[in-house]
Amino acid sequence: MRKLIILSLSLLLGGSMTAAAQQILRGTVKDSLTKQPVPGATVKVIGSTKGATTNAEGEFELNVPANAQLQISSMGFENVIIKASLISTGPVLMKVRAVDLNSTVIVGYGSQQRATVTNSISTVGSAALAPEKNIVSDAGKALQGRVAGVWVANTSGSPGNSPNIQIRGAQSVAASNTNPLLVIDGLIVEGGSINLNTINPQDIESMEVLKDAASAAIYGARGSSGVIIITTKKGKFNSKPTFNVNAYTGVNNVHTSRRMLTSEEYKSAFLDARNNRLADINRLLNDPNANLDPNQKSQLNNEIKTLTSQVNGLNVANRSTNWIEKIKNKNAPVSNVQASMSGGGEKNSYFMSLGRYSEEVVWGTGRFERYTGRLDVTQAVNNWLKLNGGLSINQSVSKNISNPIAYAFQARPDTPEEPIYNADGTLGYYIGMQQHPLGAMLDNKNRYKTNSYIGKLAADVTITKDLQFRSAFNAGKVNTISRDFYSPYTYLGKSGGGSTKTSGTDNFNFTFDNYFTYNKRISRLGINATAGYTYYSNELSSLGYDLTGYPKVDGITGPGAGSAYGSIGAIANYNTYSKELSDGYFLRTGMDWQGKYLLNASIRRDGSSKLLKENRYSWFPSISGGWDIAKENFLYGNRLISQLKLRTSYGISGNMRPLGLWDAQNLLVATSYNGVSALQMNGLIGNPNIRWERTKQVDAGIDATLLQNRLTLAVDYYSKLTDGLMSRNEISWIYGAQSIPDNIGNIRNRGVDVEMALSSKAGRAFSWKVATNFNVNRNKIISLKDSLTNYGTFIFGGPQSKAKVGQSVGSVMVYESLGVDPQTGDMVYKDQNKDGKWDSNDMITVPIAVPAFTGGTTITMGYKGFSLEALFSYVSGNKIYDYYEQTLRSYDIDFYGAMPNMFDIVNKRWRKAGDVTDVPRAITGRHGAGQTADWNYRPSTQFIYNASYFRLRNVTLGYTVPATVLTKVKMTSARVYVAAQNLFTITKYIGFDPEAASNSGIVTSNMPNPQSAVIGLDLTF
Repeated sequence: MRKLIILSLSLLLGGSMTAAAQQILRGTVKDSLTKQPVPGATVKVIGSTKGATTNAEGEFELNVPANAQLQISSMGFENVIIKASLISTGPVLMKVRAVDLNSTVIVGYGSQQRATVTNSISTVGSAALAPEKNIVSDAGKALQGRVAGVWVANTSGSPGNSPNIQIRGAQSVAASNTNPLLVIDGLIVEGGSINLNTINPQDIESMEVLKDAASAAIYGARGSSGVIIITTKKGKFNSKPTFNVNAYTGVNNVHTSRRMLTSEEYKSAFLDARNNRLADINRLLNDPNANLDPNQKSQLNNEIKTLTSQVNGLNVANRSTNWIEKIKNKNAPVSNVQASMSGGGEKNSYFMSLGRYSEEVVWGTGRFERYTGRLDVTQAVNNWLKLNGGLSINQSVSKNISNPIAYAFQARPDTPEEPIYNADGTLGYYIGMQQHPLGAMLDNKNRYKTNSYIGKLAADVTITKDLQFRSAFNAGKVNTISRDFYSPYTYLGKSGGGSTKTSGTDNFNFTFDNYFTYNKRISRLGINATAGYTYYSNELSSLGYDLTGYPKVDGITGPGAGSAYGSIGAIANYNTYSKELSDGYFLRTGMDWQGKYLLNASIRRDGSSKLLKENRYSWFPSISGGWDIAKENFLYGNRLISQLKLRTSYGISGNMRPLGLWDAQNLLVATSYNGVSALQMNGLIGNPNIRWERTKQVDAGIDATLLQNRLTLAVDYYSKLTDGLMSRNEISWIYGAQSIPDNIGNIRNRGVDVEMALSSKAGRAFSWKVATNFNVNRNKIISLKDSLTNYGTFIFGGPQSKAKVGQSVGSVMVYESLGVDPQTGDMVYKDQNKDGKWDSNDMITVPIAVPAFTGGTTITMGYKGFSLEALFSYVSGNKIYDYYEQTLRSYDIDFYGAMPNMFDIVNKRWRKAGDVTDVPRAITGRHGAGQTADWNYRPSTQFIYNASYFRLRNVTLGYTVPATVLTKVKMTSARVYVAAQNLFTITKYIGFDPEAASNSGIVTSNMPNPQSAVIGLDLTF
């Protein structure tokens, strides 16, 4: 009993002493400079889960042990660690965190301190790549509106589509060769290898954009279109395991203001077109001065019978269907989930992630899915050797994709809503052979799968304190398989009794880099140098076949059921093999004196197997310098100016992307003749003197940080000249070939980049930041061998895509429209050479593809855990040629045996003499001054529209749960958010989407970009 009493007293006394060791701590946190309160600061007890947040007056209250240590942190301030016993002595003063000029910037084959960078390099960090800020599958789209001089155009809203990216204008006369070089963790990506769409954006730590030639020259013959260096995430040494999951779900929709004709409007247009032609014919037959011969009169009378028969035979049902709306997949699901874990010990670190992105088509049917997995491990073997290895596995699948936009445009509005079937179960037709838009989406079994693998292994050897050596092997493998099956019951399969097409690729590329890095500081002089050798290999293989003749049995889709091969001639195109090898030696060196006077230079000697021995190697040098005036004695310590760096650079870089693997050689092509193996001349004659394009660029810029680090500014002027433009010259058919590659001319880009950001004072309860950027660029072709060359894809019956001397690239060759004649209702075109005829000699070239002004603005606000961010992007100076519009201005009976439906703009058409309008009359047959059937819808300036736009690209509203709540559940952070993308667009373009045009500026069958709305969670443990 005595022992029990003593034990009880001991527990009570122990409890009393423990209670006495605890204390209620009250304190205040202030800005050391302004002495203003710091609201929202986090106060944590080191070694405990206890914590608190300061109120609007900077005050906090916390129950802590007497000997506790506190850590106080707040965005924009340096962390403070203080003993609890010192809190009562006065307010805790926090210093504003200085601009981190010592942070590193990733450059080619290494990194540099930001303070010593003398080139034009912009960085997009992982925060800007957050899922809610980019409801897209492609990391390249995250650059849109965020970097000055980088124009990103989502040319199609189709899921899995990669954007067009141009850095400081187009430097090629081939529309497909204007995109920059991609480098992913040292792996060069081009030529059918990995693309941005196969990479999980949330696995990316940063994207560096090398904009001037001085920064891109280190990549030699591949860098003239600019370089985007992607660095993926890694774990950190001596860090606790951190688990993060970010997931959202939502819907995509597409808004369309354009509509097709209703049944009554369609009937009116159909009858007007024929009655107008009949009236023209009757006037011609009754005109005594027409001097018609008997054959002409007979033809006109036969046309009267045909038109009269069409008028009398028109039977439009009393119903109208808006097929544009009908084929929409409204509220198409979109979702993303990303989970990652990272951490590290004293000698190792790791990062691993899994992700899934899924998106359904908004027009038509189909789904895009991407699965990603990644592992990165770093191990310090000893004090002189560190190894890093990683593997990324990605699978992208597009399946059952059907986008019947063209059928929705063409279908008569009275077409029944339900597809029509024949007696044997095959899809039938309502009028002529017009395919039913919904029927075209049925029984659609296609699948396009891409498996990509990126692996890396690097060894870093510390030779001395100042000298290191790195050997890195980076490899990428891509396997694609595409399978299209069309049942004999479907429109596309019925003619061949069903068909399947299977094709694929097996590509492997790698880079092997070996280089030394030297960094030394001798008193006030800093020296750095990088020298090394790189080897690149890109191996491309393709395979495929066609099969036809399937039995009409449901469920039979495999190739084994086919009874005959398709086109034998196409087999050679399906099954190919090629390989490119290249290597280069490079050297980069830099010096700085007290961090004030900066000088950097580089040189690279590059070679490629694409060229013959005489032209295989070239030199690519660069030099740049800078002066940070803020470090001079007369400005040092100035609170207004933290950095004021002047810089300039000059460099030469190349572009081998337009260069074909065999452009320098004459080859024979294997074929068959009467079932026997044979050889024939290649369609391309080799040019042994061909070489890659080369760009010389001058850049002058200024970097400034002002107003106690609240205002940052970067301004660049650049001028770059690209010579040796690659194109193909057409040759006479007597040579047995079609073209010969050649270096044909020069192109120049001049412009200004501006990046600026202004933020609120640190520590305020309400915080804000406005960041804006813009680029003004002038693109001009200086010379061409023939003054005119092809630029984009040839479009039959449409405008010719051209590049012309004196203009920017991406012009269209069209007739100059003078409007509609109010008396006749027909189009009037300018007779340029005044010969009374309208032919190709009267066509003009109009630049449309390249914008003159691009930019973006990001507005961020925060208050007590709430955050709001909005990203606006804008483009001006470019135009669109609407080929949609042109093709749907024909009132003739088409190939399918019906007059296609039209956009409702034709309701504005000319109807009687004296009408003033920009839409010509409805008519079929010969008409107009040129007396041609296509006179009123010839490719002309009437179909060119202003494509400038202002778009709210993304807006995100989030709430971060207070740390005091999270400590109870042992969670590091928790955030819930809602986000929307492409919320609204202001534009004069009457079509679907001013952004969704091809690289050449021509709208053919592109899908508009969807509007997205999602809700999500971001949790860290």
